[in-house]
Amino acid sequence: MAWVNILIAGVGGQGIITAGKIIAEAGNYSNTKVLIAETHGLAQRGGGVNVHVRIGDVNSPLIPLGKADYLVGLEAIEVLRNLNYASRKHTTIVVNNYVVRPVLPKVKLLTLQEIFDKLKGCKVYVIDANQIAIKAGNIKAANAAMLGFLYSLGAFEGLINEESFIKALKYESNIKAFKIAQAIKINGIDINGI
Repeated sequence: MAWVNILIAGVGGQGIITAGKIIAEAGNYSNTKVLIAETHGLAQRGGGVNVHVRIGDVNSPLIPLGKADYLVGLEAIEVLRNLNYASRKHTTIVVNNYVVRPVLPKVKLLTLQEIFDKLKGCKVYVIDANQIAIKAGNIKAANAAMLGFLYSLGAFEGLINEESFIKALKYESNIKAFKIAQAIKINGIDINGI
């Protein structure tokens, strides 16, 4: 693959921007071009954050609508908010099974099941990145767990190698979370059957 487009979404404090920087640094170690662009609203107050990551032969840091190869959500509702970057036939969605109450009052909190219902027809993987991070010794390593799982799906194949990620992750808990998630053997969940 000459390039890959990854949109990482979540809420402030989940390490979304850090995840993008880790991929960029790992790309640097692998001599692979990585462009990132971040957008964040009320991030310090739990608002939405997303990072566009474009790896390989690309010239613009922003992913065109409908052109994300992977949509990664550290918070499940943020996947729905960024679904316009996905193509139901072409995009792989990776969701952390974690939902945060919206910061706006009187906004209905969706359950995971309601979120999955809205993702019918998409190729979706659901992992418990928070639990993996706790197992690795640091709840803040959930972003590293998501990257490890993405790596296991082949998202970085031919572009960024594992050794480069290990260097970029730096901290023992991040490396451990990456490796635990990388080792998960899981099939895409057929949302239609949930």
